[in-house]
Amino acid sequence: MFNKLFSEAVLIKQLNVEDAIAAAAYPASGSYIEVSKFERCAFLVGAGALTTELTFKVRQATANNGTLKDLTNAEVVVPADGDDKWYLVEFQVDQLDTDGGYRFVTLASTGAAGSDDYAAIFFFGFNPGLMPVTQGADKGEVVYVAG
Repeated sequence: MFNKLFSEAVLIKQLNVEDAIAAAAYPASGSYIEVSKFERCAFLVGAGALTTELTFKVRQATANNGTLKDLTNAEVVVPADGDDKWYLVEFQVDQLDTDGGYRFVTLASTGAAGSDDYAAIFFFGFNPGLMPVTQGADKGEVVYVAG
């Protein structure tokens, strides 16, 4: 067991608000998440109103705007009737093709029929050695309550 606060052991990044999901990457090119300092990572998809089945797949790249390649066994299929449920795609960083220089990730969505499918997407990076230097400030702030 390590002696860290939760906020020191986990990076949480909101990638969008609950909005229409298009066939796209979250985050978009130029904003991929550098994960080499983490042990495990996960994308959490909060499905809103859906009309079609959606597939969310972790994709890896060698650069922040690099060409994407699928990460094996890191995807989730959200059924058209999966409204108001949470779906988790978890992976270990050592699953990435690190020998090929892959250290950035994004979550790609496919199957969206247009503006009728909604979801919110969050990224979690677990147990960082040091926080990646490519990460900027997040949308929220951490508040500590001393008890």
